Amino acid sequence: MAFRDILGQEHALSLLQKALVSTRLGQAYLLYGPNGVGKRLTAWQFAKALACQVTPAEACDACIACHKIATGNHPDVVFVSPEGASIRIEHIRTIQRQLSYKPYESPYTTIIIDGCETLTPPAANALLKTLEEPPASALLLLLTSKKDALPLTIISRCQLVPFRPLTPSHMRTILVQQGMDQATAALAATLAAGHLETWTQTEVSQALARRQDAYTLLREKGYPNNTPLFLLARQWAGSREQCEELLHWLSLFCRDLVLVKVASALPLYNHDLQAELAALAHALSVERLIELFHLLEQLRHYLTMHANPQLVFERLVLQLQQLWSTPSAACGST
Repeated sequence: MAFRDILGQEHALSLLQKALVSTRLGQAYLLYGPNGVGKRLTAWQFAKALACQVTPAEACDACIACHKIATGNHPDVVFVSPEGASIRIEHIRTIQRQLSYKPYESPYTTIIIDGCETLTPPAANALLKTLEEPPASALLLLLTSKKDALPLTIISRCQLVPFRPLTPSHMRTILVQQGMDQATAALAATLAAGHLETWTQTEVSQALARRQDAYTLLREKGYPNNTPLFLLARQWAGSREQCEELLHWLSLFCRDLVLVKVASALPLYNHDLQAELAALAHALSVERLIELFHLLEQLRHYLTMHANPQLVFERLVLQLQQLWSTPSAACGST
């Protein structure tokens, strides 16, 4: 695989390729953006390009160095990811020991830290010391989907490489390449909002079921089947991942409802529910929808700060109920 085969991230790839041909390669890069948009794939490709014995600033995928990295056996490339829920100080100490030696086969020892927002405070402090005084042969690639959860001291010592959500066209191409049929790929690409990882790890039917939960919560005005709140929280937000996915779908519904009211000609994410959303939009004002959207973003931030997902969900439902019960919420105008 070449850099050109990574779709939808032209700006990020341009920054990294310029670094590869530069005589002043940085020692730490922070690759940040949503999950499932190519950060990890790009980091591995960058590591191969650095070590490749054949082509400069690109990986040939044929030499011994490229093959070793592709199979995870290169002595100068270290990959670290959360073990359980976090990256602990033991992981960082292992990195520091590796960096205390000169590279065995390559010009650089490349460290890839995936999910660096999960660093524990001691691990973050230890990593900061490495970033402050890195060995000349060290190159660190930090990957995160939650840049705001990182200490500013770490962010400030990295060169930033932003990754954007994938377009539906790019997502559809990638999903078809992975073996998904055209019709399912088209629906998944439209609904996934540029987050491919959701669709590679979860069956489309399961993701659509979660979308239905979010829609039911809106349609039933926060009172789905009159189920007690604590039972709803246990069923629909029993884990952080469940709660995050539900908030994601609700945010997309908010976006669609605003579009229905103020720009009905624009395409909806949930285009297959356009008639239902048009009926629902009559009961809410744009101001209330924007208020709800800000609440959802706040709750998603709480989850990044390790708030209890069931408590986050309970607050969401209570706010939804209040939204519908407030007189100005029952407003069909914009």
